[in-house]
Amino acid sequence: MFTKYEIRKVNGEDILYLYLSYDYEFSRELTDTNEDDLKILSKQFLNKNSIPYHGNKVYFVLDGMVVKKVNFPDNHEYYFSPDNYMINIKLEDGSNIEISLKEYLLSILFSYYDKDFDKELYKAICVLYNTYAYRMMAEDGFILANNNYARYKPLNEYKDIDNYDSISNLFRRVIEEVSCLFISYNMEYILPFIHYSNNGETLAHPKYLYLSSVKSLWDITSPNYLNIKTYSFNEISNIFKVQIDSSSEIKLLNHGHTIKIKHKAFSIREVKDLLKLLSCDISIIVNRDNITFITKGIGNNLGLSLYGSNSLAKNGANYEQILYYYFPKCRLFKNIKELSL
Repeated sequence: MFTKYEIRKVNGEDILYLYLSYDYEFSRELTDTNEDDLKILSKQFLNKNSIPYHGNKVYFVLDGMVVKKVNFPDNHEYYFSPDNYMINIKLEDGSNIEISLKEYLLSILFSYYDKDFDKELYKAICVLYNTYAYRMMAEDGFILANNNYARYKPLNEYKDIDNYDSISNLFRRVIEEVSCLFISYNMEYILPFIHYSNNGETLAHPKYLYLSSVKSLWDITSPNYLNIKTYSFNEISNIFKVQIDSSSEIKLLNHGHTIKIKHKAFSIREVKDLLKLLSCDISIIVNRDNITFITKGIGNNLGLSLYGSNSLAKNGANYEQILYYYFPKCRLFKNIKELSL
């Protein structure tokens, strides 16, 4: 579509020149009296290529001639709105689809649906995935349908849910009420770390400096707080590829981040995944005939706790207070304007 760009200063004013190749699909947009599509395409091009243009005028150039001029409104919020901001989803079969941010957020919110969740919790989740969409489109130009944070599914896969229409209407209101908001650490988009519940405290992480350890004692009251799984020595030996019995040394090291089984060391994440445990908070009891693994909470204990956040919301906290509680080093923004605390 756009082959190159230039930013020129004309009469003291910066103007963005976008050079394009002529084809039928784009020619219709050039002659359309409604300029919204051109403005959206231009803004997406700026975001995807990290072009530092803050002016208002865009000239479209074809074969050396300016064939269309548009003006960005002073409020660039328009371009980040859920209806206008378009994102690319890379599906598991390698194909791509383009959908609006609103459609993406609706899918994500449905994946988190729980009839007991408060509206303010959904708003907090929505802000985190606004942020994720802006980040991934700026960095990669697409979002993987199946990634480490949320799995995208088409909305029609959720239509069998009871009260689909009323739930969809709730989520649409949520999306509008936090439109264009994102959460940032040191002026960079953060990743949407979310877990269901923890052991009463979230975890900091040396790789992600915006993750803090905060008390979340509500999680201790979760009905799924404690989980126990027992394996035979033979099962553990086969899973970890090391022969063990009741006399084998099994230790938690590195403040619980590593488990050593005889001479082999495994990260806590590896152990959780291999044993299909619900949490990375793991305690181990070696019995005479088997090994018991006790976990607290559900998830990786990083970032926002769904159970804790819902408890905060039920006690009157709004989505901003929830986000600042679980991400105290971060700040909420609407485009380039920081919100007041």
